[in-house]
Amino acid sequence: MKEKIILPFYLRLTCVLISLCLMTYISIVGQSILVPLVIGFLVAMLLLPISNFFERKLRFPRIITSLISPILFVLLIVGVGYFLGTQIAHFKDDLPAFQQQLTTLFHNVQDFVYEHFGVKQSEQLEYLTENAEKTVKASTGFVGNALLSISSTLMSSTFVFLYIFFILLYRSHLVKFIKACFGQSNEVTVMKIVNDIQKIIKQYLIGLMIQVVIVTTLMYIAYLIIGIKYAFLLAALAGILNLIPYLGIFTATAIAAIVTLATGEPIDALFAIIAVIVVNSIDGNIITPKIIGSQVQVNSFLVLFGIIVGESIWGISGMFLAIPLLAISKIIFDNVNDLKPYGFLLGEEGAPVPFFKNTYDRYLYGIKSPDDLPEDLQTEEQNHKEFDEENQINTDNNKEDNKES
Repeated sequence: MKEKIILPFYLRLTCVLISLCLMTYISIVGQSILVPLVIGFLVAMLLLPISNFFERKLRFPRIITSLISPILFVLLIVGVGYFLGTQIAHFKDDLPAFQQQLTTLFHNVQDFVYEHFGVKQSEQLEYLTENAEKTVKASTGFVGNALLSISSTLMSSTFVFLYIFFILLYRSHLVKFIKACFGQSNEVTVMKIVNDIQKIIKQYLIGLMIQVVIVTTLMYIAYLIIGIKYAFLLAALAGILNLIPYLGIFTATAIAAIVTLATGEPIDALFAIIAVIVVNSIDGNIITPKIIGSQVQVNSFLVLFGIIVGESIWGISGMFLAIPLLAISKIIFDNVNDLKPYGFLLGEEGAPVPFFKNTYDRYLYGIKSPDDLPEDLQTEEQNHKEFDEENQINTDNNKEDNKES
């Protein structure tokens, strides 16, 4: 038996740094391909139970179930977008009054600056005019970039839909390919990694949905108590922006303060800021640890670092994808002996157990099938065979009951 060759630390570190540089370069160059692919993969894992339900219980062919699931997901997104769009339309109707309130507030600020700092209004206007010209020039470029971004987003959405469809359609084939790549000797480890990744993605995404609903509800109640206009719109924005850890809460606070300041009293804006801080504290200390917390927990420092790196590489999409990609990386690191130190680095001691863990285990994770494929990733024939076996068992039980009668 050959001895295992252990490379010096500086060589291993060099290999790691070169690998990181290559992966970063590939991520930047292949952004238009990789971002939709990663999003499609994550959403496909979320839609697996729906696809399996249609396939097992309703006996639909896999090609049909793989098409129905993403269509239902798109309809859900369109419904949420339409509902938020109606709220924004109401805000647009009140835009003239909003502008008038801002103008009055601006003049009050001018008077305050003149009285306390001795800066004349003409000097303030001159300073603002100079900066306004720069802002207009920058805004022109921003509008152009925004239009390009919208068109690229629509194109990316089409690719995401196609990726979801094909990943659901060929899920069993892809798992078998992964098993074949690493050989029969590593089959147990590979299947454990695949199963754990499937679990953590579903737990994380479903937990995020629950978190958005709870945060939106709490913010809506708080805004109603304060008496803020557009309470639901601001609450929904706070819930959605909260998906971006650390940075989203500051954006939600700024938007709530500006809108409240323009449509109400300054004291209301202060109460709105306090409400956001209180709800965010509840979310960070109670909601997130209990609902999204898992046995695969990434520490806060690397979450923040991952978000910053993700934004610099993939923009806003990278900020959303940073946490699930870090969680997937930790699963892989924890199950490969040579990479376990990196899994330890990503981890956090005393990770909380999800509040709905039993529900996750029972209704989402399922039981591993005898052929080592996770239940959600079984082939179409296996799903139909399992359905027929269940029917046969029920038929036999009914026959026994009739004999006893």
